[in-house]
Amino acid sequence: MLSFTQCANVVSPTGGPKDTIPPVVLQSLPDNQSTNFSGKEIDITFDEYVTLNNPNNNILISPPLDKNPEYKLNGKSLIIKFKEPLKPKTTYSINFGEAIKDLHEGNIFKDYSFVFSTGDNIDTLSLEGKLLQADNHKPSTDFFVMLYSDANDSIKQDSLPYFVKPDYVTKSNKDGKFRFSGLKENDYLIFALKDENSNLKFDLPNESIAFLDSLINPIDNLQLTIYNDSILNDSVKQYVKNDISYTLYSFLEEDSIQKLLKKEVPEEGLLRLAFRYPAQDVKIEVLEKLPDSFAIYQTHSMNYDSILWYFTPNKDSLLLTINYDTLINDTSMISLKPRKTQGRRKKQDEGSKSLNITTNVVGGKLKPEESLYLTFKEPITDIIMRDTNWFIVGKDTIINKLHFDKVDSFGLKYKLDETFEPEQSYKIIIPDSVFYSFKGLTNDTTEIAFKVPELSQYGNLFVTVEVPENIPQLIVELLDEKDKLIEKQIIKSTSKVSFQYLAPKKYKLRATLDKDGNGLWSPGVFGKKILPESVIYHKDVFDIKANWDIDLEEVWKP
Repeated sequence: MLSFTQCANVVSPTGGPKDTIPPVVLQSLPDNQSTNFSGKEIDITFDEYVTLNNPNNNILISPPLDKNPEYKLNGKSLIIKFKEPLKPKTTYSINFGEAIKDLHEGNIFKDYSFVFSTGDNIDTLSLEGKLLQADNHKPSTDFFVMLYSDANDSIKQDSLPYFVKPDYVTKSNKDGKFRFSGLKENDYLIFALKDENSNLKFDLPNESIAFLDSLINPIDNLQLTIYNDSILNDSVKQYVKNDISYTLYSFLEEDSIQKLLKKEVPEEGLLRLAFRYPAQDVKIEVLEKLPDSFAIYQTHSMNYDSILWYFTPNKDSLLLTINYDTLINDTSMISLKPRKTQGRRKKQDEGSKSLNITTNVVGGKLKPEESLYLTFKEPITDIIMRDTNWFIVGKDTIINKLHFDKVDSFGLKYKLDETFEPEQSYKIIIPDSVFYSFKGLTNDTTEIAFKVPELSQYGNLFVTVEVPENIPQLIVELLDEKDKLIEKQIIKSTSKVSFQYLAPKKYKLRATLDKDGNGLWSPGVFGKKILPESVIYHKDVFDIKANWDIDLEEVWKP
């Protein structure tokens, strides 16, 4: 008799579908939302084993404690042990953020809150809002948002963020949103802080902040209705939640003290002194006798926060004194050797003995009605135009026509005295040795070729903008979709603003209420209750198309 057997194939178990469900709380001691808590620890039991992700940073307790609790895992339970007595008659909320996740799959039990009170009742009032960067309205994430009541007899309420921890604290999420719960009815100062040293105090100059210039009360979120009940023969109070959301704008305070930030020689023959603020009143003196062969040509940056000295590179050092009021008193021997550079750029710079010319031609094109500008890295002290300069329009060539006008007082920028017509190509040939720099460099033969496209390749945007009362001027900016600045205009009264010859793509409009009239967005000052200057974005994104104008009919009222 023959018998046959067949061996079974060995197959790995599939394990079933992946677990995507976060942990579930089975019970807690005490219960969530319990009152008259007098213990020293809280025990929370889950339906599975969990892990904690950086609990001291991710778990937020409000009102804040002076000492972080001890967080301990025991089986499927999380034990929170307090290291200090809790305040009497106080509602505490523990927000776990993204600290709790299951052991095996890492599913996060997100934003779980545990609320309890050391008194007879749970405070139930709430506040919510969002936190945005003041200058561009992007979300301000991971800020501490704090509430202070006027309960300190020795410190003024406006000064509390400097010295003490808040009465309540929460955090802004990735969208800049925040929410308080378990609040008492009270007037609060609201203050937000990017806390760089984790002490819940505004005590570092590099900490960004936000605040409102008036007190808020969570009862404002409730609308009180009183009506007569005929059965009870009494007045009945009913509260209905209002949709109130507060918006705070974050900024970094400017240090108002003038400072000398940097003394450097970024390249041969150039000394740069950089200051925190415009330095028109700064006095700079040379404290040594200079040889006749050493010359200095002084310029400055556009807003005067950098003073530039071009010098004859035949001296190793220079003894200078730099003074401003009582704030700057700097006397030092400055090395005139350029800072070291690395790699390919260094070799290129060392081998460059000619004067470089850059222009505003982009992609071989110049916009209609735009002039041609030449820009130099160092001041031009002489121009000797030669008869061999060429101005070519299409196929027509004109010799010895070029003429350049100085744009700035230092000779760093020049404009060609010529107009250009749309739908035309141009070539300009500048012979060598026309422009001479302060340091004796001169240009090589330079060809500049470009086209002026036809008008139909561009679009235009026109908008009438109203300047609000008591605002000296508006800064109106045209931006691309990524908030890159395209063009800026400043208006002092209600005006029709034109942005012309725009490449086809999408654009945004932004207006800054320039209260101090300095032509720039200015941050606030908490100590003086000065809010940052308001920035308003137009509600629309403008899709500019070729040969198409957008002329807004309504007046934009930022």
